[in-house]
Amino acid sequence: MTTVLISGLGLIGSSIARIMKKSDVQPTILGDDPNDDTGQFLLGQGIIDERVTLLKAASRADIIVLAGPVSVIIKQLAQLTTVELKQNVLVTDVGSTKMQVMATAKRLQKRQIAFMGGHPMAGSHKTGGRAGREDLFDHATYFIVDGSQTPAQTAQFKACLKPAQLRWVNVSAEAHDGLVSEISHVPHVLAANLVNTADHQLKHDAVGLSAAAGGFKSATRIAGADPTMWTAIMLSNSEAISDQLTTYMAQLKEIQSAIEAHDADKIYQFFEHAKTVRERLDQEGETQ
Repeated sequence: MTTVLISGLGLIGSSIARIMKKSDVQPTILGDDPNDDTGQFLLGQGIIDERVTLLKAASRADIIVLAGPVSVIIKQLAQLTTVELKQNVLVTDVGSTKMQVMATAKRLQKRQIAFMGGHPMAGSHKTGGRAGREDLFDHATYFIVDGSQTPAQTAQFKACLKPAQLRWVNVSAEAHDGLVSEISHVPHVLAANLVNTADHQLKHDAVGLSAAAGGFKSATRIAGADPTMWTAIMLSNSEAISDQLTTYMAQLKEIQSAIEAHDADKIYQFFEHAKTVRERLDQEGETQ
């Protein structure tokens, strides 16, 4: 019987537990989370088999999944070097950035403990273990950053998540952080800025944000995500995010100039290009 310890039972960690429970592997799942309500709810629902704490239960696990914020993952990787683990244990994470995680994980690897970086490209504006879903990862991309894991350990982990029919993609830590900054991290900054700016501009308006329609709500839905998690992401991938925000600001200046100049052609091209790319994304999603 495979024993999986998941530390961090929020949206992602609890969804992983739900998916693994549907797999043919049928692992025993140990759950670690500081929130008593979350832990008891998941235990009562049979999503986890036992509530534990990471360091006390780590020696029992065949797979350890670190599913907290990146800042917590980094601390836990250091802590795991101080406890005895199974000889063939696989330690992995689901952090949204990988360079700092992989650098810290070298301390485990020096002790001959297998580590594999990971990041499922799935999420929701909802947070917490109650918001987890069996279908959250369905057909999503799951990035793997190779560390010191064996092919057998990788295969075992993939088998545990097989019900999600994931698209597994191997990538370097540097390439991963640049990519997710562009398609995930910066969009969260922009969504939050849209909400904050609108709130500031309209705070004295009698109607204000209450008039926001579907377009504004759709564009800013991700701004409702966990601020603790996103603060950790901003700090752990600051260079890439800052560079890309500079690019975004330059592009906004360009469209601002076109609007001020009443340059209809440039304005049209701006929206036409975005429409074409967005439609391609929808088409690719339908074929997966």
